[in-house]
Amino acid sequence: YQRRVHGDSQLEMGCLPNKPRRPINSAIDQQINEITEEFHCELLEDPKTEELRYLSEIEAKQRAAIISKVVYTLTLVLHKGKEYLGQVFVEFDLSSTSDKLHFDFQGKNLLFYSCNGEPIAGKEVFVQRQILIPQKNQKIGRNCIVIIFHNEYSTDGNGLHHFEDPEDKEEYLYSNCQPFAMNRIFPCFDQPDLKAPLKLFTVTPSHWVFIGNEMEQATIPVAKAGEILKKYQIPHSLIGKALDEQEYLFREFSTTPVLSPYVYSFTAGPYECFLSTRKPEEGYPPMRIFARKSLKEFVKTYYEEFFRITECGVKFFEECFGQPFPFSKHDQIYVPEYNSGAMENVGAVIFTEEDVFKDQPSDLTFMEFAITIMHELSHMWFGNLVTMKWWNDLWLNESFATFIAHLCLGMGKGLEKYRSVWTLFNKDKGWAYKEDQAATTHPIIASVENTEDAENNFDGITYMKGASILKQLYYILSHDVFCEGVKDYFAAYKWKNTEFKDLLASLQSTLKKTGRELNLEAWSSLWLQKKGLGELRPEFSVKDGKIEEFKIIQGFSVNSDEVCRNYMLDIAIYDASFKATTIEKVVVNSKPITLIDRLKGLPAPNAVFLNVNDYAYCKVVLDTASVRSFQKNLSKVEESITRNMIWRSFWEMVRDIKLSSKEFLEIVVSQGIKENEEGILTTALNFGNAGSNMYVPAEFLKDERIPLFDKLLERLKTETSDNLKIALVEYVIKFAITHEHNLILMKWLIEGTGIKDTEISQDDKYAILAKVFTDKEISLEEKTHLLEAEMEKDKSDEGLRAKETCEAGLPDPANKEKLWKWYNDPEAKENEHSLFASMEGFVAYGQEEILQPYIDKFFKVLPSIFEKRAKSYSEGFFEHLKPREVSEGIITKYETLAKEIKESEKTFKKLVTEETEILKRNLKAQNLYRSVAAKKQRL
Repeated sequence: YQRRVHGDSQLEMGCLPNKPRRPINSAIDQQINEITEEFHCELLEDPKTEELRYLSEIEAKQRAAIISKVVYTLTLVLHKGKEYLGQVFVEFDLSSTSDKLHFDFQGKNLLFYSCNGEPIAGKEVFVQRQILIPQKNQKIGRNCIVIIFHNEYSTDGNGLHHFEDPEDKEEYLYSNCQPFAMNRIFPCFDQPDLKAPLKLFTVTPSHWVFIGNEMEQATIPVAKAGEILKKYQIPHSLIGKALDEQEYLFREFSTTPVLSPYVYSFTAGPYECFLSTRKPEEGYPPMRIFARKSLKEFVKTYYEEFFRITECGVKFFEECFGQPFPFSKHDQIYVPEYNSGAMENVGAVIFTEEDVFKDQPSDLTFMEFAITIMHELSHMWFGNLVTMKWWNDLWLNESFATFIAHLCLGMGKGLEKYRSVWTLFNKDKGWAYKEDQAATTHPIIASVENTEDAENNFDGITYMKGASILKQLYYILSHDVFCEGVKDYFAAYKWKNTEFKDLLASLQSTLKKTGRELNLEAWSSLWLQKKGLGELRPEFSVKDGKIEEFKIIQGFSVNSDEVCRNYMLDIAIYDASFKATTIEKVVVNSKPITLIDRLKGLPAPNAVFLNVNDYAYCKVVLDTASVRSFQKNLSKVEESITRNMIWRSFWEMVRDIKLSSKEFLEIVVSQGIKENEEGILTTALNFGNAGSNMYVPAEFLKDERIPLFDKLLERLKTETSDNLKIALVEYVIKFAITHEHNLILMKWLIEGTGIKDTEISQDDKYAILAKVFTDKEISLEEKTHLLEAEMEKDKSDEGLRAKETCEAGLPDPANKEKLWKWYNDPEAKENEHSLFASMEGFVAYGQEEILQPYIDKFFKVLPSIFEKRAKSYSEGFFEHLKPREVSEGIITKYETLAKEIKESEKTFKKLVTEETEILKRNLKAQNLYRSVAAKKQRL
């Protein structure tokens, strides 16, 4: 290959005979023909590219055992439209050869492939998303591979995603590759422990910017790139004559440090940029914020606070970790149609455009965004500077970032306005509580056989349970010991791959220096290698107005390993006026009953709450007296985080069928709607919304939601807090259930709310329209008029997706059938985000009769969907279109289906198992509701 670039003959190259030319329909077709003509090489196409393939841990270990010192030199030629070209130059050392050695690549074609100067041919070398490196061409020591490839952009949010802005028709690209999707962009060894530096070159339309892991070294017209092409052995045919004549730019980027492939970053398009005004001498990395042209005006209203939060985080983490910011820059980029919240690509963090605030956000909403900023920033050290060896330590990557992001906002200088962040932490722990009580729960340190397991482990246990255990460990060790141990860890392992035991050893060594005795390995074994949620319940006796004996009883939630653990927590006891006395750092032993002598002799409490301040991970079970007391006086509890935790305890009682949803919703009406703190108000109302949707029988749903709607609307009319108004408007819309409610909301759309200083956001308008479109009593003409009026004001992609949701909600059998065929058409041209937006409106409340035929259809097509469609689409199809009916008949259908699913179909089996269990719980809760409702009616 090297000789051919410098003009040696075809015979010297050993090239293959000429192949038929590809029909020229575009510039990229012309380039492909130029490349194949120059090298006389066979175009290789993967015959099994549609077959799902995941990288196994065994494969990864075998590969890492013989490969080292990997270096990538990558050139990407990024066209407008659907396709692109690239060349990757891979160098690596081999300690021994292997007949199984391969690159990972989910791509369209290989245009040229050589190993150590010898062209490689044969259809067998590129099969089922693998490029085999023939053993006969390998050599001990340094190896050099050259691959020129042709690929398509993705539309599912993974790999190199392509998006066209409906407002200005501009095109945008971005990469998203965790855990196993960098190979959807270029051939590579796609595993975290084969870190490698990346030298990058790009060719793009001249009005595009390109944001990579490093800053640009040079930007020139492609026609003037000859010297660089020659220096780096990039064939001119890769760029092609057509691009010489067009306005395309060639860019060279600085070489990255050693990085895991999943954090390489490629973002391109006419993005608008905001520059930080900080100078290098102030100790901050260069920082930029990017957004699409059509979103710039919104980001402009808050970008300075975006930068300020980041700056405070840099200083906090540098102090906490004992390491300077490890990379050359820190860009933050809003990208369209992103599947998650954000991704920690080195030097180029991407954020979902859902975090672009088109309307004034509430304080709570912006704090949630601040947590995301800190989470991704902390990954620059924990995840990118030091990286896990394999995905079984994914939990530590995400748990640490989650915990330390909250710690930063809770302690960092300049971040005082975000000090209530621990209440949000407690709200998010509900994700862990829910998944840790499911049949599919798993230990924090879980077996990850392959990258499918890794994808499925991006869950509440990996993020929030792990973060909660780290918060408990932090409380046990102390701030100073924890941070000193982390500093030692970074000093020892920067730029390397590690396992959890390495961090634990650093913490144990630091703890030992203080003279304290605690076996962290034994402690962590109970918490990280056993599954499930422990329960803690107080039990106490009173004599002469004082506590005579106080015990904490350990129990086990459903699906939990029955193992007692150690806890360190705070306990609050409340007097008649609900003034709290708090006993800190109470140790609960790893046995069924722990006697707590420190409470003996204290005044008899009116109520007790274990784990105030939320340092332990446990389900707090209320004693009977405290249940009665909090039901009537919850709003009197001063500490906001404790009120949030008490709401959680009530909610867990509903889930455990120990408190009926009817009684719970009465507490929401009597106590929740009185709440004056936004975070707690939204907790109560969110539980109320979920409780009525899942645990109230369909025939009683209006009876429960009408009072909630009325009370919320009544409070909204007198509320003076802007933050609370935003929350109240959102939940008034959510609780709307009658035609009369929809008419009120329609009036809001047309005339405004009529409530002083109360506006409705664009998201609220779309939520109202979605409700209106499902209403059989409102004419299609009225609905269409309202939707068109909004679409005229908002021509964004968000508006188009809202339109899809509305139109899918129409109570029209013919429309439903048309949409069902669309959802099941593998040739549908629309991207997944448009399809999912439509599915959101398909299964609408009040349309049970129209939707009845789709229950059987859903169960019939599911096996084929999971077999033939992408994982992301299959999951979205399942979650959006599953029946909302709660009955023994639906449960039986899921149980029958579960028996037919192969053990190898892990994602499919997990979803069906979880949904079966959810429906069984819902049915029990609904039956309890009926029982309590009947009893109340008799009274």
